[in-house]
Amino acid sequence: MLIDLLALDENGKDFDFDQMSDELSGAFTDLIGKTPFQIHLEIKPLGNTFLVQGSLKSQYPEVCSRCGFDIDVPLFNRINEIVVVEKERPRNTQVSQSRQNFDAADPSVTYINHPQFDLKEFLHEMMAASFQLYPVCTDKNKCEEQRPKFIQEEAPVVKGHPGFEALKNLKLNN
Repeated sequence: MLIDLLALDENGKDFDFDQMSDELSGAFTDLIGKTPFQIHLEIKPLGNTFLVQGSLKSQYPEVCSRCGFDIDVPLFNRINEIVVVEKERPRNTQVSQSRQNFDAADPSVTYINHPQFDLKEFLHEMMAASFQLYPVCTDKNKCEEQRPKFIQEEAPVVKGHPGFEALKNLKLNN
């Protein structure tokens, strides 16, 4: 779904999508399968840049990193992005186009070469970036109940090198 950013008026435009939207049909099946989703976006021009704000909500199937059982992880991501349209820079230019964002309130910056903004690809990347690295069950007690109980006997503590254990019962006659 391509949006011409230069065609937006000064008030911007709001977008609302869900699993029934034809524009995004099948866009997220590799991430969330057929799980329902809700997306709200506002795109507003700010001079020669564009502010993209909104949220996406869904859930995705994953394996709990604690107990190993299948779980549905809730997915909620706030989108706060500044899109800058600029021509491609020469290869010898030394400008960093990415930065580490330590404050979630600050917007991130995305550079594009032309005013045709691919909203489908952008939302796919936003959804993929919001996945948890180590998902866990939402109820910790349930996770503890599901985790298999392994009986672990404490191994005897051996002091010194194990080769000297054979010499322990050796008796010398003088």
